[in-house]
Amino acid sequence: MATTQLNVRIEEELASYLRETAGEAGLTLADYVGRLAAADRAARTGSPEAREARALAFAAAEYQRWNNAGRSEAGAMNMGEVFG
Repeated sequence: MATTQLNVRIEEELASYLRETAGEAGLTLADYVGRLAAADRAARTGSPEAREARALAFAAAEYQRWNNAGRSEAGAMNMGEVFG
């Protein structure tokens, strides 16, 4: 199998998490990230349940990122108000 090198920029906190969890799993960072990508690909192309779980995980992470950036939903309209 051919391999390639990827250079990415991510938040330091996330990079630390990846290093820590890779070490806990006894994997190199490259192997760990590769396995994460393979699992994501399997979920993306898998059963409807796997695709739904993947979408929910992405939505939850994005929601957390949104709130951590100080953009809370306090005072926002709910879906019933929007689509009434």
